[in-house]
Amino acid sequence: MPMINITPPAVEPVSLDYAKIFLRVDTDDDDALITDLIRAARIRVEAMIGGALITREMRLTTTRVSGRGVFINHHPITDVTSVAVLDNAGARVNVGLENVTVNLRCQPPVVSLSAHNNWQAILSGASAVEIDVVAGHGSMPEDIPMPLRQAVLLILAQSYEFRGDDNAPPVPMMVDALLMPYRMVRL
Repeated sequence: MPMINITPPAVEPVSLDYAKIFLRVDTDDDDALITDLIRAARIRVEAMIGGALITREMRLTTTRVSGRGVFINHHPITDVTSVAVLDNAGARVNVGLENVTVNLRCQPPVVSLSAHNNWQAILSGASAVEIDVVAGHGSMPEDIPMPLRQAVLLILAQSYEFRGDDNAPPVPMMVDALLMPYRMVRL
């Protein structure tokens, strides 16, 4: 299941002023449109890499639990703030961070139960596991690697150029090349 935002990003990876310079737009007429296109480009890049650009709180809800634990196929993860299970009625039961071990250094990060606990006991009668995390490269655009910001700008430029055109070309090949090192490989 995809990660959802608990809190939206405080800023976008590209400012409106920087985007207007990149697009060579001198007027304020399209500011609202460009702002929306920046957000859409960020969302598209995040979907393509399976990660978050600007740091924010996110939630993973999954039914996929392996013997080693719950793998978080999202990056970069800087902290796990809560682990809970959802019962069949949808009620959230906190597992408690003292009962889990979090390994953020492995790829993908994994949340495991402490030795004296097991997922089957905790999951009996539960329908899913919810894990709240802090994900992203940083809180400011400068914290995001330049290739990721460049990909946002290229998608923004294409969306701005072909706005309202149903025959817009696919994502520029350069975007794929820029994003390749940041993509999560799922086996």
